[in-house]
Amino acid sequence: MIGSGVQPQVLIVEDDPDVRGAMAEALHDEGFEVSMAINAVEALRVLVALESACLVLLDWEIPRVDGRGLVERLRQDERFAGTRVVVMSAEPGPLPPGAVGVLRKPVRLEALLEAVRRHCPARGAVRTPA
Repeated sequence: MIGSGVQPQVLIVEDDPDVRGAMAEALHDEGFEVSMAINAVEALRVLVALESACLVLLDWEIPRVDGRGLVERLRQDERFAGTRVVVMSAEPGPLPPGAVGVLRKPVRLEALLEAVRRHCPARGAVRTPA
């Protein structure tokens, strides 16, 4: 986990450690608090611990329980009813049910920052001191 625990946070759910780390570093450099998970089971555990996330960036093809399964679980649990999800996928297609957006992989830095700022505007405006 990166950051000081200030809420709300962005949760990156991505099984590729290089992609996950690069996204987290880019968001942290822009002043966002970031948490990470490698699969749906871990993502749920992190979300419960955070109590609040302004956005979940979700790899649609994660292991164990895929992105669709995680979105369904989030929508079934009232604690996460307002949690916004942006899906990351290399496959073209319509917006998945329960998601507020789609980022095409490989995700461009500009598109990543735009999506996160749209759903977490207050966090992107403040940089944390080095």
